[in-house]
Amino acid sequence: MPCRTARSCRSNPSEETRMKFNRREVLACLGSSAAGLAMPMAAWAQSWPSKPIKLVIGYSTGGSTDATARLVGRQLEQRLGQPMVFEYKPGAGASMGAEFVAKSVADGYTIGLTDTGPMAVVPHLRKLAYDPTKDFTPLSYVCATGLAVLVHPSVPANNIKELIALAKADPEKYNYASSGVGSVHHLAGELFKSQAGVKMAHVPYRGAGPALTDLVGGQIPVMFATIGPSLQMISAGKVKALGVTSSKRSKALPDVPTVAEQGLAGYEAVLWFSIVGPANLPAPISARLQKELQASLVDPELIRELEKLGNDDIGPRTPQEVAALVKSEMEKWGRVIKDAHITVDS
Repeated sequence: MPCRTARSCRSNPSEETRMKFNRREVLACLGSSAAGLAMPMAAWAQSWPSKPIKLVIGYSTGGSTDATARLVGRQLEQRLGQPMVFEYKPGAGASMGAEFVAKSVADGYTIGLTDTGPMAVVPHLRKLAYDPTKDFTPLSYVCATGLAVLVHPSVPANNIKELIALAKADPEKYNYASSGVGSVHHLAGELFKSQAGVKMAHVPYRGAGPALTDLVGGQIPVMFATIGPSLQMISAGKVKALGVTSSKRSKALPDVPTVAEQGLAGYEAVLWFSIVGPANLPAPISARLQKELQASLVDPELIRELEKLGNDDIGPRTPQEVAALVKSEMEKWGRVIKDAHITVDS
């Protein structure tokens, strides 16, 4: 039953307090008002997306993260019918990109590809303007990449056990390089040292590229490196891959055993990627994005392209699974950082 008049819904104490509304009429007035508010929201959600969508990346162009984002973004473009605009926000271990997403309007037009660093590592090293567990709407897991334990060809080790023996025999000789303090590559090295019982000094670089260049040139003997960018150097024989840090062998390096296989049971250090939006993303939009990501990440062609970059464990996971992963990874890397006394100045 519709409201009789707007005036009757706004009771005037001086004139209308004695009026006795029929209970059904009062409920009808309230229902009519609620429906009036809900209709624009429903219509807006149904029309989404009506313009290009930003996909924020916390790194510079040209790296493996950029390539992964573009592959996933291409699938979303096809499924959503709108262009994906790739926006780069590098800096502070990719936390600047994550912060940009967290502070964006929750309208579905800004989402981000994020990873282990800004979600599980950097929060232990810097004061951030976002909370990884509260300030995002998880949409889907994407994939993970293990790291390769690389050595210069002159290093007389062909497996992890031999590298451990060398490091124990001459602790000051076998320093290891990473892409920077607090990177997953750095923490992978610290976890390795802890489990192997060795002392290896960490040599941080400003990015993986310069570190790999020095490894090839013999200026540094050991490096923990992302698999994808290392494949060319490995296949050319310019570096040796002694192991991979994932729990399973990488499809890109099927003949290289895991570190865990070679005596360090339970060892695992991976860089995983997920797609997130700002907190409080409207449920219809969140559901649509989850649906399209789930469909995209089982596409055989996309899986093949992601595997060429050195990615593994490709496929969707629920928002609940992504949230649980963030929590468990924060706990794991928090312990490593605390035990190794890592700071941004270390």
